[in-house]
Amino acid sequence: MHIPTAVAHRPGSWRLLYFDAPNRGEQVRILFALAGTPFDDVRLKYPEGLNPYKKAAMGDASPLLGTDLCPAVTAPDGTHCVETSDIMRFVGARVGWAPPEGSAADAKAMEVVLEMQSVMNGVFYNSLRSAVVQRVFAQEFFGALWLARGLVGGVADPEPMAKLEAALPRLEANIDGPYVAGATPCYADCSVFAILREVLDFDDFRKRRAALLEPHPKLAALLEAMEEKAAPYIDKRVETHQMGIRRSTDLFAAMNTPLPGFLSRIKRTRE
Repeated sequence: MHIPTAVAHRPGSWRLLYFDAPNRGEQVRILFALAGTPFDDVRLKYPEGLNPYKKAAMGDASPLLGTDLCPAVTAPDGTHCVETSDIMRFVGARVGWAPPEGSAADAKAMEVVLEMQSVMNGVFYNSLRSAVVQRVFAQEFFGALWLARGLVGGVADPEPMAKLEAALPRLEANIDGPYVAGATPCYADCSVFAILREVLDFDDFRKRRAALLEPHPKLAALLEAMEEKAAPYIDKRVETHQMGIRRSTDLFAAMNTPLPGFLSRIKRTRE
């Protein structure tokens, strides 16, 4: 049995602890990438990879600061930070991707980041399982999505869809244009992009993407601009960490399907 060991922080460098998945911690990775800031991307195997960093293993030296959760970052000076919204501001302020501390723009950026964590919790995670199962059945049974729906329900369940539809106008209202804080992107734009990019790629949300974004032109423009900026990072992520599979739901399906043949076929598809 393999027992994971902790990767020590290198003084003078950034370190991010998160699972090897494009979920909650991915917005932090995107922030580092777009800011051009090198960091030690410590990708943990779920769930046991986090164990060596917990308080039970490291005591008061734990970088998880008593939460036993990740993502968690350690700054070059050894300062730790946890809680995703706090991490985004903490990193953003130190890599030049934050409005002035204490400004109205910074308060708005944090409001947007908190909104996006709610979208991650209420929309992304509440829809992920059924979205992945739909991808398995779509590939294995030639598009028989009705079977997946019968087993686990559709992606566009009323509660997650309602939460997304409620969040979009609030996001639109908080964009000064072209980005949240005005002329230049900040940490909040990374949260918006990272989370909505995944949510709007779930099959049923994908079908409604144009209709969902049409009433929110500033948000649509922000996503387009961030997609262009992040394209080199996304391409590298796909090739290095996603087996060449571009859609995250296809990646999760390939990693979890009990059905033979799915992985080889989906690697050829690379949608």
